[in-house]
Amino acid sequence: MARRTLIRTAAALLLTALSSTASLAEETTVKIGWLRSSLSLALHPIAIEEGFYARQGIAPKVTVVRSGDGALGTQLVMSRDLDFYIGTVSDIARLNSQAIDAKQKPILTVFAVGAPGATHLVVKKGLEYKSVADLKGLRIGVTSPGSTHIITFRHYLGDQGTSLEGLAVKLVTLSGDDMPAALLSGQIDAFLHSQPTPSIAVANGAGRIALAPSDMGVAGASPNVGLIARADWAQSNPEIVRKMVTALREASIAYPSIPKERVVSVAVKYLGGDPELVLASYPYVDPRLVVDQQKGADIYWSVEMAAMKTRGEVSPGFEQKDMFNFSYAR
Repeated sequence: MARRTLIRTAAALLLTALSSTASLAEETTVKIGWLRSSLSLALHPIAIEEGFYARQGIAPKVTVVRSGDGALGTQLVMSRDLDFYIGTVSDIARLNSQAIDAKQKPILTVFAVGAPGATHLVVKKGLEYKSVADLKGLRIGVTSPGSTHIITFRHYLGDQGTSLEGLAVKLVTLSGDDMPAALLSGQIDAFLHSQPTPSIAVANGAGRIALAPSDMGVAGASPNVGLIARADWAQSNPEIVRKMVTALREASIAYPSIPKERVVSVAVKYLGGDPELVLASYPYVDPRLVVDQQKGADIYWSVEMAAMKTRGEVSPGFEQKDMFNFSYAR
């Protein structure tokens, strides 16, 4: 009897040791690039701080990409220096379209989309704004001429029967961090960006929010952020892709129940800024993945992609399958 008890105890200890070893083995270091630009990108740090990556066995090794340098994130994924990039998705369309035109397979894929409705138009304090006609001849700050905010705003202007060209708007390129100061100093008359930059401009007396995402109709509902990886890497590492999507999906589900003060503290830690300003921007932002990924892609296609095709930035025959793969999100 004593011998059997000893054997059972030894077996239990062995199983415990194997279980501990398996748990350690399941933790995977994942190289993630993250666009540090606005509160719209807050889902990634929330997934870190609230343990959603850890629950999936993901140990993130993060490379921060500055606002205005978004193309660097996609380049690092293409060069295999990153496994994933969490940032804006329009660059993917251009790169994949170029690959198809060269008779090659699309290189990058978007596996999940989120952060709908991030674009704000902020105008200089004292500047009259009743309609888009009041923008005629103004200097508008943007992070880049092909930024998601520009594409969204172009679609909105089209719905209003005009365009940037028709309004003779001059685009001024500068980082999101510099926009409130540039507005205050008179270098620009307005800017397009996401929160908390607009709230900062309001707080320092530089400007006011003329248009929030909710004012821009369909254009204001287009998802801006995606989980991006090389298509060939994803095929070789499907479980890691699945875990990443799951972690961000669970963070999205939990987001409404996380106290806003906690969201603000995480945002300040990773994005910087004054807690009161970040709190002021909280109601304007939804960093979550969209619930219906296909519907999100359809809206994106009718807004950003329609504009990009009109301007010849992607081939007319470029299709959703050349850019999106939501099979891991199911």
